[in-house]
Amino acid sequence: MTMERHRIQAAASLMALVITISVALSNKAEAARAAPSFEVVTLGGETFSKDSLKGHPTLLLFWAPWCKVCQRELPLLSQFTSKEKPAQLGVISIGFADSRGNVEAFVKAHPEAFAFPTAFDIDNDVAQAFKVTATPTLILLDGQGNIVLTHRGAGLLQNVQFREFLSTLKG
Repeated sequence: MTMERHRIQAAASLMALVITISVALSNKAEAARAAPSFEVVTLGGETFSKDSLKGHPTLLLFWAPWCKVCQRELPLLSQFTSKEKPAQLGVISIGFADSRGNVEAFVKAHPEAFAFPTAFDIDNDVAQAFKVTATPTLILLDGQGNIVLTHRGAGLLQNVQFREFLSTLKG
């Protein structure tokens, strides 16, 4: 029985290692992937595109007003950007998967959650171009327009890759 338990533990450890390596390799493969071309117009009328962001590392926050995780994460990210003012990192929030009216109403009702420009993704075209399938999804672009991290769900501020990327910006 003990030998069988050791085999199961060894198999589980091996599987965990394979999964860890697979995730690491997929993240590295993603790092080399160029971001798709896109353009968004903020609720204030400012236009951002892949070309206009060249030379500026940028975090794109895809969210929806009905998303409970988004409702918790957006204020945390807003506080982070206001407090820590990460050097050279631009942040753009992109409301999608809902109506423009609902996005605008949510932004107006929660100004503390939006210390960064906010756009509405008409017809979800930008979300589809980035293959966003969950809310929130946070996509980190380097200054060359490459996707260096895609983070789905809560906890971006604890993400090791995100923190490492920020440390490279500090020089």
